[in-house]
Amino acid sequence: MASVLLFALKGLLDQVPDVIDSAGRARDSWQRFKRPEQPPRADDEEPPMAA
Repeated sequence: MASVLLFALKGLLDQVPDVIDSAGRARDSWQRFKRPEQPPRADDEEPPMAA
């Protein structure tokens, strides 16, 4: 009985790093969704230099 419990616990603990990575990717995606990157405004660019 103890070996079955230890085997189940090991299987659960083996999945923890994948769950943490997945949660981080989901958080990053949610932040990008809430605040999409704005393209630079045209008036921020410097005018071309005259030759």
